Amino acid sequence: MAFTSEFALALELASFFPPIKWAVTTAGDAIMSYARELRQSGSDIVAEEDLANVFGRCKISSRLASSFKTVVAQSTSNVSLLEGIMLQGGPGPIVARAFKDSAYFSMVVQLSLLTWAFDRRQLAAGIADALHNRLRDAPSQTMVPSTPDILGILGVLRVCASQTAAFDWNMILDAVSVTQGYEDLPVKVLQGLLDMLPMVQTLPGDRMIHIEIPVGKDISSGTSALVIWAHHALGLTVLVRLHGERGRSEKYERFGSAAVDQLSVEEVEADGVASITLLDTQQDSLLNLTSEPDGEDGLISSVRKIPARGYGNGPLKSHITRFFPGNTQTHAILQDLQNVTSAFAIIVARGLDKVSTVADINANLDDPRARKGMKYYVNEDPLLQTSKFLFDNAHLSHQDIDTLVAL
Repeated sequence: MAFTSEFALALELASFFPPIKWAVTTAGDAIMSYARELRQSGSDIVAEEDLANVFGRCKISSRLASSFKTVVAQSTSNVSLLEGIMLQGGPGPIVARAFKDSAYFSMVVQLSLLTWAFDRRQLAAGIADALHNRLRDAPSQTMVPSTPDILGILGVLRVCASQTAAFDWNMILDAVSVTQGYEDLPVKVLQGLLDMLPMVQTLPGDRMIHIEIPVGKDISSGTSALVIWAHHALGLTVLVRLHGERGRSEKYERFGSAAVDQLSVEEVEADGVASITLLDTQQDSLLNLTSEPDGEDGLISSVRKIPARGYGNGPLKSHITRFFPGNTQTHAILQDLQNVTSAFAIIVARGLDKVSTVADINANLDDPRARKGMKYYVNEDPLLQTSKFLFDNAHLSHQDIDTLVAL
């Protein structure tokens, strides 16, 4: 819905946060050098500026800012995946600027979280739609710049995700999602948060946000990403009203210690609609955005990212917990299972047959002499390297695995 009259409220905040501009004294060659670095990294300097002007109005909590900077700054540029294969990552031009520019830093942290928690392409489309709606609904006398396109936004998201990948948001997401779960993010809610979050941070005792999120067994439910965004990243106090079995909120979860709940999230029936409302101290609505009943506004799908390194330990630990509850030798059991799994992979590889020609296909595979010429011998060193990566265990021994293979 249009909110021309109310939109002025959001734009008033812009006077407190002037658009980010290059210093007049910045040399032209320095600007061009930065632009070239961005282009090489896949980002877009114009899209970056536009996104920084929106997300950069919020201030990251000092606790998260400190840990984020420490982890990302110390991340290596080259990460060994397998022998001879390196993944180049770590701080790049956008992160380097973020460490010097508070608005850029705020943007990078928030986009790092959002790209971790939501589908990147849908997130880019959602941000583009939200920014387009802000421009469309702005009063005619308001000077609002044009908005970046989806490809420009996607480039910035991709770079933020890759250059901050060392920061494992799962540490926080896993803790919060125990009670909150994961959720799809309505585009209307995202649009409202872009302007309401900086308002609440600027006037923490006078402005509050109320969000209603439809949940149900047949759709993704939960509010973990919103909690982490508002509370852990921005330091706001968040109250979550969890959806009860009888269709009403029956349980409350509070994050933070402020005198007022600066953001409240209420889970409602699955057939309801998502909405976000900015309230004053009298609980009067100052600004409201509501999704269309037919869902045309769209949802941004949540995703669960799991690091590839060490991924194989998850199923093994799950089975250890199931079959050996309370066992104090968990680490030793895990080591044995890693060796057994690696040995099994080698046994399977040694038994593979290669069928490369029509003659091989037509051969009698029951004839040992015919099969002998089709044997496929696998180099086992790459398999060992893969096991070390899959189980995040550099101490796996080829000798120990060969002993199991020989049994």
